[in-house]
Amino acid sequence: MATLYSNELKAVVIAEDFKESPKNILKERCLTVQHFSYQCEHKRNSQGEYYGAQEPVILNFRVRIGSIHQAHTFYQNLASNGYYSYSFLFNPTFNQNQRLADYEDGMVVEGYVINVVETFNSSKSQAGEDEQVMLDVQLLVREITYVGRENQNNLRTIFIQ
Repeated sequence: MATLYSNELKAVVIAEDFKESPKNILKERCLTVQHFSYQCEHKRNSQGEYYGAQEPVILNFRVRIGSIHQAHTFYQNLASNGYYSYSFLFNPTFNQNQRLADYEDGMVVEGYVINVVETFNSSKSQAGEDEQVMLDVQLLVREITYVGRENQNNLRTIFIQ
């Protein structure tokens, strides 16, 4: 039996740096994040400066896609061997024109796509057949910028220079 995932927009990802034009983000370009995780350890000395080697940070996330065309960007970025920006927005709201109106907070991740796995589920219910395509993406993180509402209290962390 297929697992049904939420349609609620608790978190979305956009394959770009949304800080450049936050009010031009269209809802149709946002992919609903089903799950994401990463582990990041910071070590500082008594003066507050980083010290020691930093471990590579891998960010894993799963998104539901409506069509394979929405996955094209991730496959293209995987093949290019370059780093790209991905914006994660938490609790976003959209206006009547389906453009980003507000968000609770977010993060912009620059990284290298190192793996993409596609999963297809299909199930039958009384309402008809339900098909879901999930995309699991792994990023080797280069940089994370944590973004507060209206760009307040931004915090930038660089992992790979």
